[in-house]
Amino acid sequence: MSSSWQHGYIRDGIMVHFHHGNHSDPYKPIGNDSLDVACKGCFVRFDTTACVRSGLMTLFVTVTGLLCAAKLCRLHQKNQRTVHQYIIFYTALVECVLCAIHWIYAKYTQIEFGLQYLKLIQFLVVCHVYCCLAARVTRKEQLSSRVVGPLFVLAFIYFTVITVMGMLDARSSWVDCREPEWILLSSMEFVLVQLFLVSGIYITKKLNKISTQAETRREQKRDLWGLIGVFELSATITLIYDINMLIWADEDNGCSGVFLHSQWFYSLIYALLELLKFMLPIWTMMCVFHPVEPASTDFDSSWAEDGTYTSVFSPQRGNRYRRLQNPTSSPAALHSSRSFPVLPPIHEEETSPLPSV
Repeated sequence: MSSSWQHGYIRDGIMVHFHHGNHSDPYKPIGNDSLDVACKGCFVRFDTTACVRSGLMTLFVTVTGLLCAAKLCRLHQKNQRTVHQYIIFYTALVECVLCAIHWIYAKYTQIEFGLQYLKLIQFLVVCHVYCCLAARVTRKEQLSSRVVGPLFVLAFIYFTVITVMGMLDARSSWVDCREPEWILLSSMEFVLVQLFLVSGIYITKKLNKISTQAETRREQKRDLWGLIGVFELSATITLIYDINMLIWADEDNGCSGVFLHSQWFYSLIYALLELLKFMLPIWTMMCVFHPVEPASTDFDSSWAEDGTYTSVFSPQRGNRYRRLQNPTSSPAALHSSRSFPVLPPIHEEETSPLPSV
């Protein structure tokens, strides 16, 4: 039977104890709080550098939350009929509130898992829409219903189960970066982003073949690849960070030891990581997703009478777009489910494959 033992050393006049052996209590700190850079802030274990970092990050997220609330007000005013933007911006608003609480006051691992989960929900919504669109533009609609849909349902269940496991198995900030759930979440997110990337390639190939103005086509591709690039950057940085923390952190020096117990070093890395991980995707989606007029939310809203089209991400201006009746559609199709955009059949001379979201 293993027995616990400890040793220590003196650092800056403070006796630092390290505990070894059987850690029966997962919530018991394994180091000294005077060295743990992650647990310091403005209200608990005050540190000037940590407080300035937390204050600035909270300011950014507060402004972001207000913008999300304004976006939601516009969606309700426009009577948006599709649910994608509601899901994205309601979860983003909750994410901003939790970020503010987490950064300025409550340094709980459970909140960090909750933030990661909300971000993944937003990504799943966006990714599912465009993966279904890629299947449609390649005339493989059955692939969307038989493969893409079930795949994203499984991904949602996977993220939910792993997040709950991470919350239940949460430990102190000294060793929480070594939890395997972080790798399980970030690695699956990275895989799904590559699926989003492949969908973007198919959509881009379709855009290159359609008969539309060059400027409009450039805007569509710019917005689409801007969205893909942001999620790719966020997922890659998160995965690299989680892998490095799992490799270099240990129970003796803790997660803080990876940063040499330097609050300046930790604050720089942590602030950059959190902004790229959580805030950048929200900022991008706020820039590219806009409410559309109630009359423009039907399946044929992206088909203009004059052969032009505004990007899926751009707000529609004035009365430039008028509804056209699709002669190939049955009346029942007009009342089909609106959970995701329903597109008309793809033909080579159509103006754009991108739906209104």
